[in-house]
Amino acid sequence: MVDVIVNLVLVLFFIVLANVIVRLGDERLRQLFDLGLLLIGIPVLLVGIFFVLVGDEQVATLRAPNGELLFPFVTNAVALGVVLQVTAVWQITVSLRSTRLILARFLPLDPASAVHTLALVCAGWLTAVSFIQLTQSSVAEIVQAIGSLQLGNVVAEQLFFVVVAVIGVGLFLRRSPGQVLSRLGLERLPLHQVVIGLAWIFILVLVQAMAGLLWQMLDPEQSELVETLNLEMLGGLDSVGAWLILALATGIGEEILFRGALQPVLGLGVTAVLFALVHVQYGLLTPATLALLIIGLVLGILRQRYSTSLAIFVHAGYNFVLGMLALLATAVT
Repeated sequence: MVDVIVNLVLVLFFIVLANVIVRLGDERLRQLFDLGLLLIGIPVLLVGIFFVLVGDEQVATLRAPNGELLFPFVTNAVALGVVLQVTAVWQITVSLRSTRLILARFLPLDPASAVHTLALVCAGWLTAVSFIQLTQSSVAEIVQAIGSLQLGNVVAEQLFFVVVAVIGVGLFLRRSPGQVLSRLGLERLPLHQVVIGLAWIFILVLVQAMAGLLWQMLDPEQSELVETLNLEMLGGLDSVGAWLILALATGIGEEILFRGALQPVLGLGVTAVLFALVHVQYGLLTPATLALLIIGLVLGILRQRYSTSLAIFVHAGYNFVLGMLALLATAVT
């Protein structure tokens, strides 16, 4: 728990620091920030090389002076090492302004912005966390580690997403509250957009259902396992109120972070891929991942054409409908 809090504080520290540098507009500070990110990536690269060179068998036997295993969580040292190396190389590479100038040809980012540089680095680490989870645990182990979903933990996580997004776009550092709402795409929903949102909720639920059927056809054993584990993980959500809170929390938190804060920096496609990757606890190349990518693209288009508010409405509504269907299925069985 202490490690988690320390990591969260460090993330917020770097976000605030990046915003302060942008506000000051000091080129020397910006260069130092780039250099700091680059230097942080070097030890990560060395750790990744270490895991690859040492290998699974030796890593599993390494112990601290007190006799405890040094890396009890590592089940695939080589895979972990590769993920860390790729992430470190990404961080080091995007810390160079020349790289960001190239990326800016394809993405709507500002290569001179410390905030946008940090966004690129964080996108790499978000992806890395998902790949580390996939390479170090089986599907059953992942769900066992998550345990029964705790509503309070989900709300806390989504609240952190909102805080990251709000501070990331510079609340009281570079922007006023009104400017922050505008930057994040948060505005009042007119009635005609609500109608559009309801239609998209229906369509996305169909996409999810079709992905489930396709998975069942292609790999019935894995599909059945995932369904069983999902029921185990979501077993604590046994009321309409609980699902409503979950739907609102995830819809608000994820949309404000991904579509509100990140999409104007990373672009529609990259944000949709990132959104899909951070949700792939059941495998990378599955119909579920394809469905998540489609959902991410739809939500991103809604953000572009209308607002993040509509994306929140559709995301929350989609989650809530799936929850109601799960409750109905449980009641019937």
